[in-house]
Amino acid sequence: MKFIFQSKDELKAFIRLIQEIELELESEYRTENDIFRRFEISARVELLDEVLASVLRKQFNQQVKNSINFSKAVSIIIFQYREIVVDIYAELLKNRLVETIHKDMI
Repeated sequence: MKFIFQSKDELKAFIRLIQEIELELESEYRTENDIFRRFEISARVELLDEVLASVLRKQFNQQVKNSINFSKAVSIIIFQYREIVVDIYAELLKNRLVETIHKDMI
């Protein structure tokens, strides 16, 4: 799936959103007793780490827009944690992102 960032602020909001989802997953990991569920949570964190690493390399030098490609698995993780509230700007970005993911699913 491809997501286009319109500005550097959107890119920063996306980074904050991914970091918040990772924090939520890490807290779930610490309280989970089921070994298979812990493995699933750690796999989700690894997927988000890969996306985060590629997003952190993005820059907006002379470009008007920038984009990132991520897998359907990452899309599902973001969609599942769509209730997480970061800030207003990240909330607007998250709504656009969830809408794009939902369209892609259908």
